[in-house]
Amino acid sequence: MRVVHVLHSMAFGGAEVLVHDFLRATREEAQSAVLCLDDSGPLGQTLRDEGVRVDVLGRKGGVEPRIIKGVRDVLTDFRPDVVCAHQYAPYSYAAMALPLVFPRPGMVFVEHGRHYPDARRPKRVLANNLVFLQYTQRVVAVCGYIKRLLVANEGIAPDRIEVIYNGVDPTRFDVTPDRDAARASLGMASEDLAVVCVARFHPVKDHPTLVRGFARTHRELPRAKLYLVGGGDDGHLRALASELGVAERVVFTGVRRDIPEVYAAADLFAMSSLSEGTSVTLLESMLSRRASVVTDVGGNPEIVERGLTGLLVPRGDHEALGLAMAELLRDPSRREKMGERGRKRVLALFTKDRMHRGWLRVLSEAARR
Repeated sequence: MRVVHVLHSMAFGGAEVLVHDFLRATREEAQSAVLCLDDSGPLGQTLRDEGVRVDVLGRKGGVEPRIIKGVRDVLTDFRPDVVCAHQYAPYSYAAMALPLVFPRPGMVFVEHGRHYPDARRPKRVLANNLVFLQYTQRVVAVCGYIKRLLVANEGIAPDRIEVIYNGVDPTRFDVTPDRDAARASLGMASEDLAVVCVARFHPVKDHPTLVRGFARTHRELPRAKLYLVGGGDDGHLRALASELGVAERVVFTGVRRDIPEVYAAADLFAMSSLSEGTSVTLLESMLSRRASVVTDVGGNPEIVERGLTGLLVPRGDHEALGLAMAELLRDPSRREKMGERGRKRVLALFTKDRMHRGWLRVLSEAARR
């Protein structure tokens, strides 16, 4: 089976990492290429180095007819059996190009997340049902929440949408790193109560609420320390931490590849997102037996069993977030029980193998159409 995956880019991000890992894991089942609308990013270069075809169209913004032509040209040259478009903009460009491609491949649309706030757009609903869906054999949502938004805001019939949860690789977390060494590598003192958040610095992740919540936690637990792992512009967060008097207790680590070690060093995982699909970092923290405090948004309540594997708090409520973090940091026995239960839940429902089998099935069905 020949497959072209269409994305915004192959920069470090949830959808991009999932596609990167899927291509690596399914080389025997599929001959794949990647088409980036915007830029290739480091993951794209990694795939190129491994012999995968990666095309970049250099989109500037808005609807660009030349991008439709670029998608058509790549599909005509590669001649895939199926096109897999990840997120809505890549899907719309792929769907506009598909009528110009002969023979016409099948189409799968995978929606990983939604803009916040999300809203129904009548013109898009019309385009979806009159044009785009005519060339689409399968629609995949990464959680039930995303499926509900596709129905409500994109006008896609619920019986056309299948939920396939994102998955993580358990083998990466089978060996528990040395906790003392991991903490030393992050500059943690033995008495520190370490809260870790792994997320890029993007408005949808709402890091300011997390920093404000941590300041509330720190007032009760002076030993608490917050580690922000991720890339992006963090200047405003550093200024906020200074303003709140916790600058010395908030550590910006940058992007790190040693995520198992990061979680081994942590006492608690926290995330304050305004919206989420199926958070890979949340799943990885649970595989690492870490209890979590996350916002009650998107797919988070489908992953976290309320009060059993973690705590859920309202979005934007730094007071509730701070109190919840303090509650769990005070109770190591409860955190340990949550962590064990969380790992079992991920192994049962959210593995990468389970996700890959689901993606391969829908791609094969669309290719046969």
